[in-house]
Order: sequence, then C-alpha cells, then structure tokens
Amino acid sequence: MGKFKSLAGDTIVYGGSTILVRLLNWLLMPYYIRTMDGIQYGIVTQLYSYIAILLVILTYGFETSFFRFAKTKNYSSVFTTAIGSIFSTSLLFLWFVVIFKDSFSAWLSNGIPAKLVVIVALIVIIDAISSLIFAKIRYEGKSVRFGLLKLLNVLILISFNLFFLYWCPQNYGSNFFRLLDWYAFSDDQAFFVLLSNLFASFSILVVILPDVFNCIGKLDFRLLLNMYKYSFPILIVGITGMINIQIDKILIPKLVGGDEGLRQLAIYGANFKIGVLMAMFTQSFRLAFEPFFFKNHADNKRPGMYSDILKFFTLFGLLIFLGVTFFMDFINIVLTEEYEQGNVIIPIVLVAQLLSGIYFTLSVWYKVTDNTKYGAFMGIVGSIITVSLNFILIPVIGYIGAALASLICFAVMVGLSIYWGNKHSNIRYNWWPILRYIALAAVIYVTGIYILPLINIYKSDFSILWYDILLYGVRIGLIIVFLGFVYLKEFKKKLI
Repeated sequence: MGKFKSLAGDTIVYGGSTILVRLLNWLLMPYYIRTMDGIQYGIVTQLYSYIAILLVILTYGFETSFFRFAKTKNYSSVFTTAIGSIFSTSLLFLWFVVIFKDSFSAWLSNGIPAKLVVIVALIVIIDAISSLIFAKIRYEGKSVRFGLLKLLNVLILISFNLFFLYWCPQNYGSNFFRLLDWYAFSDDQAFFVLLSNLFASFSILVVILPDVFNCIGKLDFRLLLNMYKYSFPILIVGITGMINIQIDKILIPKLVGGDEGLRQLAIYGANFKIGVLMAMFTQSFRLAFEPFFFKNHADNKRPGMYSDILKFFTLFGLLIFLGVTFFMDFINIVLTEEYEQGNVIIPIVLVAQLLSGIYFTLSVWYKVTDNTKYGAFMGIVGSIITVSLNFILIPVIGYIGAALASLICFAVMVGLSIYWGNKHSNIRYNWWPILRYIALAAVIYVTGIYILPLINIYKSDFSILWYDILLYGVRIGLIIVFLGFVYLKEFKKKLI
C-alpha cells in the first residue's frame, strides 16, 4: 500500500509538472499555425522529429543504465562515468555535424539551411547532457525540483518565442534594432523557433550544472563497459521506439514531395499535438514508474501490484481518450479551419499513445531480468512495421496512413511483450478487468460519436444550441456511467 501510494504521489508530482509544462509548450502550436505559413511549420515539425531521434542516439540508454547500476555500485562513480561518456560523444557528434553540415542540409527535404542543421545539433548535445543530470534528480526522488526546472525551461522557451516571433517583427526598424542588426540574419521563422529552443536548453543546463560538480566520483572504465553492454539493447529499443513515433513526420514530406509535403506535415503535426494530452499522461507515468520499478522489483510481497498499476494506468488513459474525442469541437478552438481537416487522425493517435504506454508498463520485465535483447527485438519488429506501412499507406491515404501505421505497430509490440513477458518473467497480469474496461470505453465511444449524432436526423427542428446541449450533456452522462462502473468494481472494495 505504501509503495503504491509512493508511486501515485510521484506520478501526481511528475504528472502535474509534466502536464503544466507540456500544456504551456502545447500552446505554442496554435500560435505557430497563426503566425507561420504551412511550409515553415512543416519544417519545424520535421526538424523536431530529427531532434527526438538524435537525442535517443546520443543518450544511448544511459538513463536506464544509470538507474540500473546506481543502486548496486558506487553512486557518484556511476554518475561521473555516465555523464563523462555522454559529454565526450556529444562533442564528437557536434564536430561531425559542423564538418558535414552542408551535406546534411542537401539531404533534408526542401533544402533546409545549414545553419538550422547546426542549431539542431547544439540543441541535441545540450539536451543529451541535461538528460542524465535530470535522471540523477529523478533517482534522488527530487520530483518537485525536477518539475520546477522543467517549468522554468518552457517559460524561457515561450519568452524567446514571443520575443523573436512577435516583439521583434513589431519593432523591427526602430532605434533599438540598430543595436540588433543580427535580427536580419534570417527571415526564416523556423530559425527563430529553433534558436529559442537553443537558448532555453542552454539556460537550464547552466542551472543544473552544479549537480554535476556536487557528485564527482571516480571514472570507472570497467563499469563503463558494463553500462555499454547493458544499455546497447536499450539504445536499439530507444531508436526503434523513436522511429515508431517520429518517422512519419520525416517520411511525409519525402513521400508526398515538394511544398505540399510540408503543408500536409504541418496539418498532421498540429493534429498530432492534440494527442499530447495522452502523451502527457504516459510520460508523467514513465518518469515516476521506471525508478520506482528498479527500486522495488525485488519485493515479492505484492505479486499483483504491477497488474493493479497497469489496470489503473489503462483506466486513466481511457478517460483521457473519451474526454478528448467527446469534446473535440472545444479543442478545435486552438486550430484554424485549414488544420481542422486533420481531426480524423486524433482518435487513432490517442489509442496509439495509450498502447505505447501499456507497452512501456509491460516491458520493464526485460530491463530488470537483463533480457534487454528482447526489447531490442520488439523495437526492431515495430520499426519494420512502422516504416513499411508508412511507405505503403502514405502515398495512398496520406497522413491518415501514418497514424494507422503507428497504431498497428504499438498493438503488435504490446502482443509481443505479453507473450515474452509470460515466458521470461514471474510478473502476471489479470487481463479480464482491463479488457472489460476497454470494451466498455469502446461501446461508450461508438455511442457518443456515431450513434448520438443521428438524433439530429430526426430532430431537425432542434435549434443548434439545444442540440449541442443535448449532445454534450449525454456525452458527459456516458463518461459518468463509465466512472460509476469503475467505482462499483474498484473503489467499493479495498483498493490495494
């Protein structure tokens, strides 16, 4: 009971800070689509996909490896060894990018300028170094500090975005700008979006650097080799996982081609961000669950604890799915008419994100049993499915195909994790309650989205206002029915 409460408490702290941070960051999306043309926003979406993949490569699974070895080895030595390795490889990566920046620029879609390639590299190496420092903060249980630092990061990011995209264009040409002629260095809005990110990332790195100097230990090369050996399959898992999430945003411009490819990517990227509400929940859960699992996996007193965790994770995910899909008209306020045509992918993205979280929850077994090769294999299978389906579906049905590819990929990976987890781990899950809640949510979704609107056919004399009141009132009622069913099954009996 105490450990479950500890996980719940950390999830609330991480979740509250993560939700606030990502919501604030998310608010940049409606601002971008109103101030940037589709091509520029498409470039931003594409480059952030590369940043996400490169960040996984440059951290090469050392966050998880740090959690794994910090408990059994000298804590300061593990941290110093890990961050020294990441710092060295980051500098090597930056040198490589600077040397070949023009080649990378030519390879990217639509000839993205070389200066953007360099900024992307700088963001990646700063965030890679920061990620391990944040892992240390998480391991030490400093969830409040973690949340405040992430909040500070996004506030700095928003401030620089408003400065470059709003204040500077409004005041360009004034006496003040005689001191800032560098503003004319680029007329690309994407450049200033990335520059804002660079300044924000660097500012946070400066703030958290004392954590490095306060935990200097001995460099242990034998430990480093063990960490590499442990984390290499996790690196494969991370790369393949990020490919599953980001490759669609890289392939859409290439498979559609030209400026139209970037415009479609802009529509896809904006609607994909609606699914961030599910991603925020899964991310906050991951931040709390991974260190929790490594600290408590040897505890055999509660063999059903992880089954309960998965069940309640799925329940909250289903509630988010129903809430977002039932009230899409209100969420669409943040989009413009041009971007609303992409709403069709939102339910698909939400389910894919939920399956991704379920897969993460199921798959911790291979980390603590040192069977990370299975994680690598599942990731490779998922990537093959994702890339193949993107190449098949995008030319036929556009960005809808990209969303479907992600959904199918995570569904297959969940199935594989269940199969191998049962063979190689003693963790068992009670699937009947989970499947029951999924089925109930599916029935409620179909009723609220497809059956209720049919009322309008027979009630054509209803005013639009009264029809909307009836429609959303019944949808709220359906969600209450779902919550009531959960209460009867779970909360009228002892929770844990």
